[in-house]
Amino acid sequence: MGADDSPAYQRRTLGRRLRLLRTAARLTFEEAYDRLEMSDTTLNRIERGTTGVGVHTVKSMLDLYGVGAQEWEPILALVREANRKGWWTEFGLTNRSYPAMETAASVVWDFALAYLPGLLQTEDYMTAVFRSWIAPRTERQFRNQVSIRQIRQQRLSSPEDPLELVAIIDEGALRRLIGGPVVMVGQLRYLLDMAELDSVTIHILPTGAGAHVGLLGPFSVLQFADPHEPDVAFFENIFVSTFVKRDADVDRCRLVVESLRSSALDPQRSKALIRRVLDEL
Repeated sequence: MGADDSPAYQRRTLGRRLRLLRTAARLTFEEAYDRLEMSDTTLNRIERGTTGVGVHTVKSMLDLYGVGAQEWEPILALVREANRKGWWTEFGLTNRSYPAMETAASVVWDFALAYLPGLLQTEDYMTAVFRSWIAPRTERQFRNQVSIRQIRQQRLSSPEDPLELVAIIDEGALRRLIGGPVVMVGQLRYLLDMAELDSVTIHILPTGAGAHVGLLGPFSVLQFADPHEPDVAFFENIFVSTFVKRDADVDRCRLVVESLRSSALDPQRSKALIRRVLDEL
């Protein structure tokens, strides 16, 4: 499933279109939810694309907004697309989960500090990472985590709609023996293979760079092909995972990305460093 096929993406596109139709009809937000007999929270979620909406509700909205019946079908088709289930729902994840958002993205900027980026991990490496977590989980939950990550990775080599990944990786993540030397040898070789993909750019931030703002923690910034779709930042640690959507905060995240990239090695020198670390194992 590519970015344009993602139900989460279609839902946000639908929300934007409905908001534009409401403003074109010169209806305030308050007037709309009152006349539609829905709560302000519900209309807000529909227009932001954070919740699903039924065909009948959308028909009522289009009627209220004065949209001619001959113009309804493309919008109703968008409703049906937005209500499809994404692959992640098979694993109990919602349309607000990171995999759902990433599926809708066209570019991911990923800063990795302690672990290598999930999109670039081998099965042995991610298995060692997941096994190290103290949170209780069943064997099925564990295997689901591995499967989810592997499905996400497929878009990097998709011939139709590849996900572009720009990974900035702290050198410490290359040297941390996750799973032991044998696992790391396979992982670093895989990292070099992935670096040859047109869709993947790897920058290594050497320990010689000293203190940098990335030491505060890993994060990602997601960009979307639709120019009307704002970038989103994502942070995750052992306590919480959260999306950052406020424009000013996302702008700061982009500035941090550029600062880290300017301190990191270029792709060719990054691959040379990966080879040196590999030779030392």
